[in-house]
Amino acid sequence: MPIRPELQKFYGYAWRKKRAAIIAVLGPKCSKCGIEDSAVNLAHTTHDPKAGELVALFCASCHSKFDAKQRHAMARRTRAKRVGQLWLLDEIKWAPYPHWEVPRAVLVAAQGRLFDG
Repeated sequence: MPIRPELQKFYGYAWRKKRAAIIAVLGPKCSKCGIEDSAVNLAHTTHDPKAGELVALFCASCHSKFDAKQRHAMARRTRAKRVGQLWLLDEIKWAPYPHWEVPRAVLVAAQGRLFDG
């Protein structure tokens, strides 16, 4: 799955260096299934590229399975946007995005609904 253009800045040299350092410590082993793979991926466990500490090493198969729900949610939102679908709540529309990508007005409105009687 390609990286969205606005998130590509998080996957440069520093990311590759971090991946190499983690592999040097833990070895090229998938943290989910335990298989050794020289092409192991370093993945964000929260799907938020700014959360640099919350990462795990996954083989391609486990990484794909781990990202399946996120990928499905993003594809569904892309199709919905293309056909002009309206959402009952903005929180549902923005659910698969990291909090810093969600417009502030949506967060404020959601917080108000959360704490209203």
